[in-house]
Amino acid sequence: KLYVTAGARRDVLCLDAITGELIWIHREDEGRRGETAPRILSGHGCSYWTDGKIERIIYVTQGYRLMSLDTATGIPDPRFGKNGVVDLRLQDDQTMDLEIAEIALHSTPLVAGNVVVVGAAHSGNDPQAGDPVTPIGNVRGYDVRTGKRLWIFHTIPHKGEFGYDTWLEDGPSTAFGHAGAWCE
Repeated sequence: KLYVTAGARRDVLCLDAITGELIWIHREDEGRRGETAPRILSGHGCSYWTDGKIERIIYVTQGYRLMSLDTATGIPDPRFGKNGVVDLRLQDDQTMDLEIAEIALHSTPLVAGNVVVVGAAHSGNDPQAGDPVTPIGNVRGYDVRTGKRLWIFHTIPHKGEFGYDTWLEDGPSTAFGHAGAWCE
């Protein structure tokens, strides 16, 4: 089997690796959230995880949701997050618009043992005067079986964290955005 992302909505396909025949397709319709995402189209792929018994495909949607799919069916794993989905715009230690925030990911999630590591990317547009602060591109680790957030690395440190005192202004984690790490 060959698992790939394809198309304008970043569908996940399972193909027969010898014949190229389509076995299943997972299509996530995210509406406006997917349409306004700063990182669109097919992305850089999906990840595979197994413990020797269970097999999953892990990928990030255009609308910045982490999904776990059953490799046999393409159906989201109901034990992962909420019905197979973890909303990456939540549990990010910052407030952002869940529908149109300027944050997403187009790279493949990193699976290290039983941890899924995801970063963030932005459109690359320079902020203009009056624009809302762009969300910060924190890096997070999630349990591959449950979708529970295990840890977070603040790319712009919070008060009390290493590096905070190197900023010239007080409150850098609320005044600045971007700092994405999309090649985790």
